[in-house]
Amino acid sequence: MKRMKVKVFLILFLFTGLLSCNHQQENDKPVITVSILPQKYFVEQITGDHFTINVMIPPGASPVTYEPSPKQMKELTASDVYFRIGHIEFEKSWMDRLKNIHPEMEIIDLSTDANLISSEKGHDLHAHNDHHHHHGTDPHIWTSPKEVKKQVELIYRYFTNKYPEFETDFTHRYHSFQKEIDSLDRYISSNLNPYQGNKFLIFHPALSYLARDYGLEQISIEIDGKEPTPSNMQEIIKIAKSENIKIIFIQKQFSTHNAEVIAREIDGSVVQIDPLSYNWNESIKEIIDKIIQSYAN
Repeated sequence: MKRMKVKVFLILFLFTGLLSCNHQQENDKPVITVSILPQKYFVEQITGDHFTINVMIPPGASPVTYEPSPKQMKELTASDVYFRIGHIEFEKSWMDRLKNIHPEMEIIDLSTDANLISSEKGHDLHAHNDHHHHHGTDPHIWTSPKEVKKQVELIYRYFTNKYPEFETDFTHRYHSFQKEIDSLDRYISSNLNPYQGNKFLIFHPALSYLARDYGLEQISIEIDGKEPTPSNMQEIIKIAKSENIKIIFIQKQFSTHNAEVIAREIDGSVVQIDPLSYNWNESIKEIIDKIIQSYAN
């Protein structure tokens, strides 16, 4: 009986030690930080499980208003590199402070090669009213597969240069992910082809690049990141009625109140989308399907 107890103790001791070693190995992985969940998806498609990836803006939080927790700020000091998406409000407000916390951390801007939408280009997207576009640079470059291909190229280039010992694995994953993006691009192009020039109504202008790259026109309710005024809402209602728009899209991170007010006025409905989902491919495909459904109503 005594020998049995000793044997059980030894097994438990060895098992605990093994778990401890595995945990230590997990923690020994280089740390990568990104701003939003879709970026984590992009990085993981290239790097697999070679790295620990921190996401600054958690699920359900808005890139416009989120403030990092003290725990996140502390964890940032372990990060080798920060992939910023480019122009979201979170990065505008916090990037300098994050860099000051960890001056050695490399920062890669994934909008470097993007065909960015500026306020000047916004006039083309919102011909009805030149106030209904995002002032400055529109940050939502992750919503269009055509732009994501450029971001993935930057990610791939960084990791193959920095970690040449994993280049074969990274290259295999990179080509596989490019095929996935191309497949999504073809899906969007073929399914939206009958609706070229069609308009859709959205609360926050999150789909500007998707609309531009695939021949749609986005009309946003939110103006320059601010809630619409009563006169703005009346103007949107007038546009929606004249265009026979019955669906208002809204991100899960936003209040539906103003969208529901407009929906009642146009005898329409509010449909939630989540372009900030980790499951980027599924999320974009779902958004496309919902846009197409809105044209069928």
